[in-house]
Amino acid sequence: ACATGRPQAPHSSLKETMSRPTTTASLNTAIATLAFVLPIIYVYRRNKRTVEEQKNIKSEREKERAFLSSLVKNPSSQPLRPPLPEIVQRVLSRCSFAYLSTIDVDSTSSHLSLMRFTYLPEEETIVMSTNVKTKKYDMLEKQNGVALLIHDFGEGGNLTGEYS
Repeated sequence: ACATGRPQAPHSSLKETMSRPTTTASLNTAIATLAFVLPIIYVYRRNKRTVEEQKNIKSEREKERAFLSSLVKNPSSQPLRPPLPEIVQRVLSRCSFAYLSTIDVDSTSSHLSLMRFTYLPEEETIVMSTNVKTKKYDMLEKQNGVALLIHDFGEGGNLTGEYS
């Protein structure tokens, strides 16, 4: 104590000591709040982005559906040949199965085969393979054209495709 009877410096160090736990507690509270709030913000933004992407995909699919429906309702006398419309290119790019229909000219019968195919967008070419010792191959050799039905099975193997 000093001459006035009041305590000296220990009083100020007591204030510092008492304020440290409060600062530490505030810091711990802030960290805990951030640890709780940041994941919620992250999930919210991710879900918002996913919803926007789904809306864009839905809009594109509606345009595709309208175009493809117009092809079915108003079939042209000419087959669809390159350059293919962008919508058809997108459907071909995301699909890998098609039904190939060939016609046996000699017996006036048709032959339908489920085929796996690869679409090469740069060349606008559909690649399929078959054994040369098949009825399908014989019919392909005899005719100039085929009918091809592309089926969109959906993404990720889900049977939720929209187009055929």
